[in-house]
Amino acid sequence: MSNVNIVHLRASNFYGGPERQLHMHARLAKSSEFEVTVSSFTEDGDMPEFIKVIADDGIPTHTFAVRNAYDPKAIRTLKNYLMKNDIQILCTHDYRTQVIGLMSTLGTKTKWIAFSRGWTSENLKIKLYHALDKIVIRFADHIVAVSDEQKRKLTRLLIPGRKITVAHNAIDPESFGDIEKVDLRAKFNLPGDSIICLAGGRFSPEKGQTSLVETAARVLKKNKLIHFIMFGDGPDMAKVKQMIGNFGIDENVICPGFEKNLLGCLKDADILVNPSLSEGLPNIVLEAMAFKVPVVATAVGGVPELITNDVDGFLVPPGDTNSFAEKILALTENGQIRDKFRDHGYQTIINSFSFLGQANKIYNVYRGLMDG
Repeated sequence: MSNVNIVHLRASNFYGGPERQLHMHARLAKSSEFEVTVSSFTEDGDMPEFIKVIADDGIPTHTFAVRNAYDPKAIRTLKNYLMKNDIQILCTHDYRTQVIGLMSTLGTKTKWIAFSRGWTSENLKIKLYHALDKIVIRFADHIVAVSDEQKRKLTRLLIPGRKITVAHNAIDPESFGDIEKVDLRAKFNLPGDSIICLAGGRFSPEKGQTSLVETAARVLKKNKLIHFIMFGDGPDMAKVKQMIGNFGIDENVICPGFEKNLLGCLKDADILVNPSLSEGLPNIVLEAMAFKVPVVATAVGGVPELITNDVDGFLVPPGDTNSFAEKILALTENGQIRDKFRDHGYQTIINSFSFLGQANKIYNVYRGLMDG
């Protein structure tokens, strides 16, 4: 098999976890029989940041000009591109591109693969979009899920299991050696003996930041050396900051907003805390384990497929602020547990969550579709 043309389409303006997964997959595909192009949309001529990063790495990219996120011409533009360039497989990565993917592949020879990371109920608008996604995704030729839990959710939609392949999110720890550590204590003027718990993610209900503030209030009653830095932005930011003020923990809980160099910050953290109420397979947990940063996380989505409780990290029930606080305190007080989590977590990443293993699973999906 040679010259199999594949386009990955994602509607995003940022270079975050999903975009990093796509970048590494396209990089590895250079040494395979697949010609992978990464694509997205441009509005007002502004090229998405993740497309710039990927293009700078010498990977083929393409952008489709649209007037806005709901421009119906995007379907015809994409369809023309698929047919003109003899694209055998289109891969889509979010609810917007799933809809466009279905419509643009109708009447063409292009096969359609939908990547499924999970659904949220952040607000009514997002809930409606994800409800539409659950309908549209049934028509994909194949689905790639990022976790076994996501596959179970898809099968509950009566999608046949044979139509779904699990390819866990992956990471390359060796590439992290070049990332420069950010001195968080200097950056935020914290005491030198501070213990830093870092969280990162969009400020929205399913990410659990309000739960983390309650957890922090419990923790700080027993240890004032602990500081929580919650990176990210989103609709819940004002609510979270108000809660922090109401608890009177402003000096120990910081919300600096979106951080472009989150990996550099994570490298200096003492603990990663992930309080999500809903997840696919969170990249930030993979990244913390690759940096040998101990993790306390809620047991949601694919997280239990990544962390074995009390072996690779601590798992707690979602929303259980008392258990979350107890585990954070236990981790700060016991160096042997911290060392165990660092070593076991890193080894789990090396053994089970490599990009090469992920790529081979996705290659097999490509080959299966090309073989009919």
